[in-house]
Amino acid sequence: MVFMIVLKVAFLVLPTFVARVLSPSVVLLATLSLFFSHPQNLRSSSPITPVVVANAVPRRALILSLLSLIALTYLLDGLFFVVYAVLDNDWPRHSGIPINTVTGLVAFSGLAALGSWKEIHGVEVWLLQRVKVAIAAALALDISLAVMLALYMSQGPSCE
Repeated sequence: MVFMIVLKVAFLVLPTFVARVLSPSVVLLATLSLFFSHPQNLRSSSPITPVVVANAVPRRALILSLLSLIALTYLLDGLFFVVYAVLDNDWPRHSGIPINTVTGLVAFSGLAALGSWKEIHGVEVWLLQRVKVAIAAALALDISLAVMLALYMSQGPSCE
């Protein structure tokens, strides 16, 4: 019985906690790195002006809407967690949900706010590689978290 509990903690609870904490933390680090971004002055050394230039324009409205919706889901997740804890008279420990909620809310709403502010001041935020990699890493960690939670739920009460 003790061995099954140790296995449960080692293979499901600890990786779930780590994925919950790391997922928004990656985006938070990318958001904080925007404080040190400055506009780039691109000056051509050639007096010849190119006629056709490829110009990628990010869809700012879609990006800001999605970031705001993600921040809202973190807020609702935290509110539902508190309501569940109050109604159940038990605060689940070592779940990582409070850390995940606060970090995710700050990370995604901060990325939307700071990103739009930096965009106004000339920094191409939505084209930065570190922002794209951070969002992709957070997505990968959230997918792995969903898989781990599905495995945890499929085991049922057999390990308890």
